[in-house]
Amino acid sequence: MCHQASNDKDKDNSQTMRVIVTKIAARDDGQSCSVVGPDTLDLREEPAAIERIDAARQHPGLRGLLLNLNAEESPFSTFGCKVWATTETAEAEPSVFASRIDLVLAHRPEVRDSAQYEELANELAKLLEREPGDALRVEVIISPAEFAGGRQGFCLRLLVFARAAAQEQARLRWTLGLARVQQALLFLARAIRQNRVSID
Repeated sequence: MCHQASNDKDKDNSQTMRVIVTKIAARDDGQSCSVVGPDTLDLREEPAAIERIDAARQHPGLRGLLLNLNAEESPFSTFGCKVWATTETAEAEPSVFASRIDLVLAHRPEVRDSAQYEELANELAKLLEREPGDALRVEVIISPAEFAGGRQGFCLRLLVFARAAAQEQARLRWTLGLARVQQALLFLARAIRQNRVSID
């Protein structure tokens, strides 16, 4: 069962980005993510591996975000991403362009307490919900994760959705939304390095 909390503070302001923070219970079948596997790439150890990620080759904004998140000074590390497009015919703006990025704390990937990830998720939501973008939605999911050797921990799953009348317009809005997510993550990373946000 997911516990869902919306961080929309200004309900009357439809021009701001919608941000939702969700925590997935450890017992939810099929909802946890695996940080190990044959398709998992360690971009921190091997930055050149980004060339093997189709989505990163096709979308420069995603490529830049992944490289920044896996930089040596970054407190984060990613282990998966996906980009997709859908059409929802019942909507006024039927075209949706979306992405998912899975990340962990780089130097403490097997934190067993979800509190650190909950704090990171809430801080990220506070930053993003100030951003303009009524056609954008961001979901920050705190999910159970399985590491090498069967060890259990947590990860953050970031989903960015952009809606528009046409697919290309949705993609452009998604690119802008992804740039805002990158700015917020870089700000959060700086705050962590300066001990203004604790991950201990």
